[in-house]
Amino acid sequence: MAKSSQVGQTKALKKLWRSMCFFRILIYAGIISNTLESAGPVYNTDPEKSQRQGINQQELNKLIFNHAGDKEFLQWFRGFSEGDASFVVTGGKSIFSIHLHMVDLPLLYFIQNKLNMGNVYLQKNSATYVVKAMSDINKLIEIFNGNIFLFKRQNQFQKWLENFNRVVKVNRVVKVKTLPTIVIKPHTFKPSLNDSWFAGFIDAEGSFFCSVSKTRIYQKFAIGQKDAEIEFLYLNKLIDGYYSVEKSRNFHRIVLSYLKLNTIIEYLAIHELHSVKAQSLEKWNEIYRYRKNKLPTELPDYNILKQKASLINQLRKISLLTPDTPFTN
Repeated sequence: MAKSSQVGQTKALKKLWRSMCFFRILIYAGIISNTLESAGPVYNTDPEKSQRQGINQQELNKLIFNHAGDKEFLQWFRGFSEGDASFVVTGGKSIFSIHLHMVDLPLLYFIQNKLNMGNVYLQKNSATYVVKAMSDINKLIEIFNGNIFLFKRQNQFQKWLENFNRVVKVNRVVKVKTLPTIVIKPHTFKPSLNDSWFAGFIDAEGSFFCSVSKTRIYQKFAIGQKDAEIEFLYLNKLIDGYYSVEKSRNFHRIVLSYLKLNTIIEYLAIHELHSVKAQSLEKWNEIYRYRKNKLPTELPDYNILKQKASLINQLRKISLLTPDTPFTN
């Protein structure tokens, strides 16, 4: 019965998410005016203020690691966090945050709902998901510890965890009820095409391109990251793409052209995207399937293909908005 309830809640959440995705696209397009102002937490799940947080670590592990759907989410969440999250130390506290453009507000609610912790704050053009309660930071440490792929993120996480342990020790000295210190684990994790880490990383850093002219259809997938040479060489072998580096910025990029798209398409058919890029992928896949299944004698309907390509590129531009980009009205 409980499993049936979880499935129902997941379906309802996905339905809500799709509606909110459409809503945020309309906002960006100027069809709906932006009237959201910074007004503090929209949805408060602070453990000191909510009974929903009344679970211990053993119960949490049972909840999030033994349920197949949640395991997939945690893999995705780690990948997405390596692209777009921040392990912040401020005011002596370790804080976790994800700062995105307002068009990705539903994604922050999705993460908040799945983790059952933290607050979402609204600003003029952006939204931030923040986790700062020590009991919740402790749970996040358990999720990330030993499971981070990018070397630069490993270094950030280590400083973040070391600060958390310092606060724990100080609280112990002044006899404040506190948590145990945590030993950092070696980060041995490497993503594969059998887990959802790469899907999360694509939601953060990937892009789907398509252009259509009177005589030609051009389609590709690309993903990039600064300061990640060793990791991107590994990912490139995973998906058999074309690796390049922009030396002036130390920016590493992997590109898949049409003839090599099959691997990433098969992977994303199993491991879902959760951002607005999911809608871009849907249209991008339609064009790919059309090209694969088209008869040699069949003349393409370039007008329809152009419309689909235009939507893909509009969604791509929306997904690449930085938190400081203003809405266009």
